[in-house]
Amino acid sequence: MTKIHTTTQQALSLTDFTQELYQDLHLLYEKDSSVSGNLITVIVDSEYGDFKLNVAVQFDDNVESMKDRFDSLLDQEYEYRDYMGRWERDNYEHPSVTQGRAFDSLTC
Repeated sequence: MTKIHTTTQQALSLTDFTQELYQDLHLLYEKDSSVSGNLITVIVDSEYGDFKLNVAVQFDDNVESMKDRFDSLLDQEYEYRDYMGRWERDNYEHPSVTQGRAFDSLTC
């Protein structure tokens, strides 16, 4: 049995608009992608591993604005991952340092 979901004309046209926009959107860093309603999800393969970028489409969007939004999200993701990498490097303590502090607290 097929279920028919009634949707408003505006919701249907936004979904169609998203599909058309997605077909014209070509991102060089896109590994895989999907479209669900007005949400475009792109999976990016990077040196940090795979991660997802999600952008909700609005009626006033065009291909260039979508590329700008995806590029901005990609830049934010790289900045965050670089920041976390720097934080791990800067806050890393060799186990001997940690053990030395523990020993000092026992002997002092």
